[in-house]
Amino acid sequence: MTNKQFEKLLKEFRLQQDKLVKTKGHDYTIGQGEEDRLFNFKWVAEVLGISPLQVMAVYWLKHILAILTFIKTGSVKSEGLAGRFLDENNYNLLGYALTKELNSHRHAKTRIKDKKKSRQKK
Repeated sequence: MTNKQFEKLLKEFRLQQDKLVKTKGHDYTIGQGEEDRLFNFKWVAEVLGISPLQVMAVYWLKHILAILTFIKTGSVKSEGLAGRFLDENNYNLLGYALTKELNSHRHAKTRIKDKKKSRQKK
């Protein structure tokens, strides 16, 4: 594959990826997508008693396993291979968003604790 062919493939992939993540985002947030794009991970996590990142990992692994099945057997039957690669990549992005949000909450809690400690010292 030439660089030019790869760049065309990359552009097409990212266009499809963006379309898919927006469409599925709407479908998987039970109408909460405008307020919290990560709602489904949090809701499932609460129901199952696990973390939102663990939920994301399960969804991500489903696509990894399908890709591995293709590598081993040469076919996937339920969903096209392109869709698996697109979804796997989107779950990477969603996982990144979850970690950013988690770190943001941790920093906010730390700042609140630090303020309380400084008030107590006075």
